[in-house]
Amino acid sequence: MTLEEKITFYSREDAAAFQKYLREKECPSRISVEHNFTGTPYFEGSIASFLQLIDKINAREEDADLDELKSDLLGRKKSLTEFFTSHKAGDILSDATPSQLLAQAESIDVMGDEIQKQAAEKFVTALMILGTLEDNDLLENTEDKEGYTLLGTKEPDELRVMYPYTEFEGVTEDDLNDSGITTHIQTSSITEYIVNAGAELLFASDLNDLADVLEQMDVDDDEAGRFVDAVFFKQALVAKIHELVAEGKQSEADILAAFDTPSFPLEGTNDVISFDLTPEYLSGVISDLKKQGILAGKDGKIKSR
Repeated sequence: MTLEEKITFYSREDAAAFQKYLREKECPSRISVEHNFTGTPYFEGSIASFLQLIDKINAREEDADLDELKSDLLGRKKSLTEFFTSHKAGDILSDATPSQLLAQAESIDVMGDEIQKQAAEKFVTALMILGTLEDNDLLENTEDKEGYTLLGTKEPDELRVMYPYTEFEGVTEDDLNDSGITTHIQTSSITEYIVNAGAELLFASDLNDLADVLEQMDVDDDEAGRFVDAVFFKQALVAKIHELVAEGKQSEADILAAFDTPSFPLEGTNDVISFDLTPEYLSGVISDLKKQGILAGKDGKIKSR
């Protein structure tokens, strides 16, 4: 159905919870499952290897983006050197758990500007160190304690890091071989739970809590915003079609022509909305409205019920 709207969740539980919400709004829905498999190519090598590669490429032609990348690598090296200076194998990293890093991130917003900047930098550095240690098998999740066990230390130059292909334009196979850089393709599977909400949602009596409900669920913020907007836009479209039919527009052609107006006022606001519809889309919407009992009659004799 044209007026159906779908939204993608990353957990079956939240998809089912949203389906329950729709049921309470007397809106039928169905859940479909999609599995996606993707791969992203990276260059992988030690910090020293990447520094060598950057110098090799810059020797041919200076690249400001690579200079920025070199600065990032040197910053990594400095932070990791400081970390290994103050830690030894067997240490429990109780202040670097995911929950504590999240707490740090949440606390940053309530700080003053200067303290906020320092806290943000510290947070990013902590994430970088933790990620680099994990990627180099130097951490073990401690089951009986809140933290990680540091399994060993290394010279920062020896630690392996990865960067996307796109960071190194103009690199040659010889450059990679000479620097000891290899390719690492990271693949991942994603399971998505897609809730298809019926057109009945557009006629629910109270959707003021829709955005709040989605905010509590495992759904991408942009996806949730798109869904809420789509429901609102379709409600506005349906209301306008109903108004045009009530004014005497009885054919799809007449209704479509009426939408040529640059914009229409949104009731109860100072805002306006415009509609750019194809004949096929409008036909689908009218067909759905007939199924919902909102409109009746054949084309040329369309009327409200």
